[in-house]
Amino acid sequence: MSPKRYAEGTQVSVESSRGEITGILAKHGVVSMMWGTEPMGDVLQFSLQGKSFRFVIAKPRPEEVRERDGGQYTYPGNIDWVAKTAQEWKRRWRAHVLLLKAKLEFIEGGDTTLEKEFMPYMLTSDGRTIGELVESGGVKMLAAGK
Repeated sequence: MSPKRYAEGTQVSVESSRGEITGILAKHGVVSMMWGTEPMGDVLQFSLQGKSFRFVIAKPRPEEVRERDGGQYTYPGNIDWVAKTAQEWKRRWRAHVLLLKAKLEFIEGGDTTLEKEFMPYMLTSDGRTIGELVESGGVKMLAAGK
């Protein structure tokens, strides 16, 4: 059996996690934010210290959850994968609450900077995040050992 992941089995609703994130961002000076919903997941975009950031919370699919977790069950065909997927959606939201809260607390405490913590999520002039640019090959990275 695989180790338990953060917030696995949470009963906190997606809506409550969204509200908590909104409060955390407001506490840390965010005055402009927006939420969006797409078939592939939810999107949070906000501005802080003159920079814009976008987080995407990918919505799990039952096939993905079954592929990842099916091996831990003797009879995976007897599992309600739709319910497991809904549970994974809640878990992902809770993990994002933790992620944002921790990063903002470290920034506020002077242990790190906004740019270091949020660089992959920072929006560029063409509307993509720096993380998306790196993943697409739009930013050339040094290969290991070169």
